[in-house]
Amino acid sequence: MQRGKRDRFTDQEFFDACNRLSLMVGQNNITVLLAKVYAEQLIASKDVASNISALPENIPNLMLGYINKLNRDVTDDRFDDRTVHQDAKAIAWECLQQSYQPATAKRADAIAALAGLGIDDPEAHLNYLEKRLQLIQTIGSAKDRIRFCLDPLAEYLGGWYLIELYGNNNGKWRSHFFKKADDLFSQNRQTRYHQRLVVGGARLLLEVQGSKETDFVPQKLGKLAGFTPSVTPVSTVQTVIP
Repeated sequence: MQRGKRDRFTDQEFFDACNRLSLMVGQNNITVLLAKVYAEQLIASKDVASNISALPENIPNLMLGYINKLNRDVTDDRFDDRTVHQDAKAIAWECLQQSYQPATAKRADAIAALAGLGIDDPEAHLNYLEKRLQLIQTIGSAKDRIRFCLDPLAEYLGGWYLIELYGNNNGKWRSHFFKKADDLFSQNRQTRYHQRLVVGGARLLLEVQGSKETDFVPQKLGKLAGFTPSVTPVSTVQTVIP
């Protein structure tokens, strides 16, 4: 209503859209951020396709859809969506990997991470995310650190990056992710809630990609996040997020 778009939808379409969002989050609370991101994409889907059938069916894809919408609003010299996804995932992990919580990362480290993807001009890609899409911001007196403007976005993108990095290699998960996760959780239980968000996000992404509940990684992620892995339809799998 604030955007002046409510009359674009019939009552049936509007309530169907609300029900779709409710199915996405399951028994968990719908945060203001999720509602806003969903509403923006709901409006965009009406403008582009005149229906809501193209809306994402799960929260990770909702986050990517949000990035796509921001990118679609760029009018000149626009990067393609896949490039933006790749860049954002790599930088998100830079912001998460120290404590498994959204935090700052050194700008130099973010540039190095992008260079590691084979990007010829990583500075330009970093500036695109900051100046054109406003996904990240430079902070600090020295202007040498960056962070994501939206913490949940960093969590999901960082989790997605891990899935693509480690895949089904249990050895890498054990030696690179779980060892540190176990140490972090045992050292500071007070931050467990925030740390389990990235774990829950990673586990959800595994479900979306079709991992079995008996596989090592979903089982271990579930133990860390405090839930029992179970077979869940893709359309409602996000209910496992803490």
